[in-house]
Amino acid sequence: MDTIPEAFQPFIQKWSSLPPRKHPFLPCRSDLTSRLFAEFLPLLCITQVVAPMILPIIYAGEAFERSAGYKLNGVNYYDLLPKKFRKSVAIFHSNILETPCGAFVRDVITTDAGSRYLHETIHLPMVDDEGQVRYVIAYGLGRKPFGDRGIRPKEDQSDTHIKDMHYIDLGAGAPRTYFKNFILNKSETAAPALLSILK
Repeated sequence: MDTIPEAFQPFIQKWSSLPPRKHPFLPCRSDLTSRLFAEFLPLLCITQVVAPMILPIIYAGEAFERSAGYKLNGVNYYDLLPKKFRKSVAIFHSNILETPCGAFVRDVITTDAGSRYLHETIHLPMVDDEGQVRYVIAYGLGRKPFGDRGIRPKEDQSDTHIKDMHYIDLGAGAPRTYFKNFILNKSETAAPALLSILK
């Protein structure tokens, strides 16, 4: 299983340092404050689960939006997806929220300006102040060319653009399915724990 790039280590360590006040191992969304996470906010995206396929984006940093390829703040994430891709993404989010577990994704993005680049994201669940898993936060690093102001067309999103993806055990296990070089596989071993897959 691939390790998570070292550039993600400061964010993961900061997230891991939050106390699990209302859940056996997940921190509260209310503890992710702008004071504690100031350096990470430009690359952060926070979504709140309302219902199946209703996942409004309540915050997206400017750098995250640029790398993702479109404006995100205030949008239902599923409205950005082609209909044929929504079921796959719903399963992905269901696994993160219901297990609960994390995930690391390498997504190949092509903008309408013609740039093609890799967008890497780590997805981690968080709970509300009643201990219910209701949030998914994503921290993302992209390699979008500096001068490209293009957006990601809706049709650019599909399973075929997921270069790599694996789930991460945060304390309750995790699904063993994963993508490696655009191919869906199932691991014979358990999903890795979060801190074990840092370089």
